[in-house]
Amino acid sequence: MNVAASQRPDETEVARERYVQKLLQLYRETPGVAGRVRPADRKLARALYDRNVPLYAVADAFIVAAARRARHNSYSTPLPQIQCLHYFRAPIREMLERPPGYRELEQLRHLLLSQR
Repeated sequence: MNVAASQRPDETEVARERYVQKLLQLYRETPGVAGRVRPADRKLARALYDRNVPLYAVADAFIVAAARRARHNSYSTPLPQIQCLHYFRAPIREMLERPPGYRELEQLRHLLLSQR
């Protein structure tokens, strides 16, 4: 049996778990998120890894969605906290289909920082 071949599944699993941990950390740090990770959140994070969704696209989706909520909250009654990673499914898909430009993301980051 090839030793390298037998190590690949473990390496893949380590990479997957690293991706999931980083994604969930970014999720918990996103403004407007309750901060609690549920089993369904972990399952979706694994599914995103399995579908080869880049972590930067997920991080960008967190920024865009949080900034949209911040803009909404500044003009009306505050929205309730986000309770589940599934809230970000549509923004993640949007980032994959039409990623924002660097300047737009920086403006949104600045908006979020000014809201803290």
